[in-house]
Amino acid sequence: MKPFPARPSLRSSIFAAVVALFTFVAPARAGYRIENVPYPAEIRGGITAVTFTPAGTLVIATRYGEIWMRATEGRWRLFSRGLNEPMGLIADSERVVYVAHRPELLRAEDKDGDGRAETFTSLGGQWGISNNYHSFFFGLRRDATGNFFGAVSLESGGVSPDAPKTNQPPIARRGERDQSLILEATGHRSEIPWSGWAVRISPDGKLEPWASGFRQANGIGMSPEGELFFADNQGDYKPSCGLLHVERGDFHGMVASLKWEPGFNAKTFTTEDAWRRYKSPAVVFPHGPMGVSSGEPVWDLTSGKFGPYEGQVFTGDYSTLVIRSALEKVAGGWQGACFPFLGRNDSPGVVSGDKLKAGPTRAVFGPDGALYLGEAGGWGAGADGLQRVVWDGRVSPEVKTMTLTESGFRLTFTRPMTAATLANPANYGLTRFRFYYHYKYGSPWIDEAPVGVRAVRPAADGLSAELELDELKAGFVYELSVPSLRSTDNEPITNPLGYYTANRLLNGEHPMGGTTRLPRPGESSLDARQGQAAELRSGSALVAAGEKVYRLYCVACHQVNGRGIPGGAASFVDDKTRLAKSDEQLLQSIANGIDVKGMPSFGTSLSIGQRRAVLSYIRATFGDSPSANP
Repeated sequence: MKPFPARPSLRSSIFAAVVALFTFVAPARAGYRIENVPYPAEIRGGITAVTFTPAGTLVIATRYGEIWMRATEGRWRLFSRGLNEPMGLIADSERVVYVAHRPELLRAEDKDGDGRAETFTSLGGQWGISNNYHSFFFGLRRDATGNFFGAVSLESGGVSPDAPKTNQPPIARRGERDQSLILEATGHRSEIPWSGWAVRISPDGKLEPWASGFRQANGIGMSPEGELFFADNQGDYKPSCGLLHVERGDFHGMVASLKWEPGFNAKTFTTEDAWRRYKSPAVVFPHGPMGVSSGEPVWDLTSGKFGPYEGQVFTGDYSTLVIRSALEKVAGGWQGACFPFLGRNDSPGVVSGDKLKAGPTRAVFGPDGALYLGEAGGWGAGADGLQRVVWDGRVSPEVKTMTLTESGFRLTFTRPMTAATLANPANYGLTRFRFYYHYKYGSPWIDEAPVGVRAVRPAADGLSAELELDELKAGFVYELSVPSLRSTDNEPITNPLGYYTANRLLNGEHPMGGTTRLPRPGESSLDARQGQAAELRSGSALVAAGEKVYRLYCVACHQVNGRGIPGGAASFVDDKTRLAKSDEQLLQSIANGIDVKGMPSFGTSLSIGQRRAVLSYIRATFGDSPSANP
């Protein structure tokens, strides 16, 4: 690989951490093995749900509408078929399975014991449904009293004012249709009742709208304490993906869903009204370094069978990534830190066994203590499959937790660190940033600034250190970079990058809008200052500006090494035709996106200066001589 260009001092240590994460670090992660779980060829379509029965039988659902079971001895059998894109399962036994599919919550039962369900009971489907390609009912979780929780997705595919629809045939749907817009026209809309809402369904089938503002809540989890956490996806009014703590009456950002709220008045509603109601994610997954489209969060309750992360949350992301989160309750609200766990690195030293597939958005811990990942291709990338991640008993050096103190953070480690590296403040890179709350897709990082480490107080055993910072503010995400730390046997931190979401401080301070703010009067939501500055740069400065854009918006799919995702994002290294196109063609692709590849448009989230800068970086890093980028 060609050397990366020099970076501004603000980001140099952070970029070094990203390179360490996604390229060839040695020694890398020790102790986890990935195994492909074989299944019959007749199981077609991506795996959209995975769970276990109390007796240990593995149960999966496919996007083609089938439910299959695998007994402990490895024999598979078909339990049910004919479902409409099932996205969640609860298996009470080998005979009774609850399934969340597009039209309803269904109870499937095998009454005669022949292994196939023959009785299907609908327990709720009072939400609407249409034939929109991006319409789903996600789930499924159940609380201690038997209530079920799921989420109805928004529809996608452009704006939907009434006039352009008048000459088109009506779409197939169930329930009323409301095409009215709230505030700005966006690419995600709620035209059918309760689209964009979380719902609760009682055991007798009564539906209760629970919380609003979701785009695609492609993953629902329940903590050991019985609290709901959703993993929603970045989009309009959604600055980034993240782990959302969901309570009754919450609003999580997407305004289109509010039209179904009783008493809602769109005529007097403003963006500021929405922002004042917005509940920021408990843990932000910054777009790019921490994936692009997160899935199902699951808690490690294996009592140490999966390593030193008992009680932490694991979330698969569509971009060939598994994220690890450590939550804490601060001043009455949940927040915490996230770290890469299994990343987009093919180096043999990272893990043993098989390669992690793209699209691991379904997850469950099995009775054997392994993490099972269900993968579904589509949307321009990904791969169908079922994988099992097993811990072999070895512990790699990692930042285990990052928790808030009155003056900074306390870090704990999975293995003792050397006193020399642990005590040096220069070994801790910290930057804070936040996002715009606006109707456009995603958000750049704004109000970004380095945060100095005034003092470090390491523990005598080398397993923790307290960082005293020059400043600590609520309402920011703090990026941690520690590539220089070394364990007592001289190993570097395997994944030296982490992000803490400081919605609140210990004294209870918590600003409106969480880790977002509204654009100020006269301030462009495209970060015009940065974009205009980039337009005036040339040469190495332009390339350096583009590298930052690449890291934030492109690296999750195209990778740090430019090799992309097979079947999806382009490889700038292996496919020379990509960068043979003209600047005009490539800038147009960046601005408009490429639907068939699942690439979103960046015309509203990146200025023309930023788009030119990132193209300059791509050409400088990958375009001169592809053979020089092994």
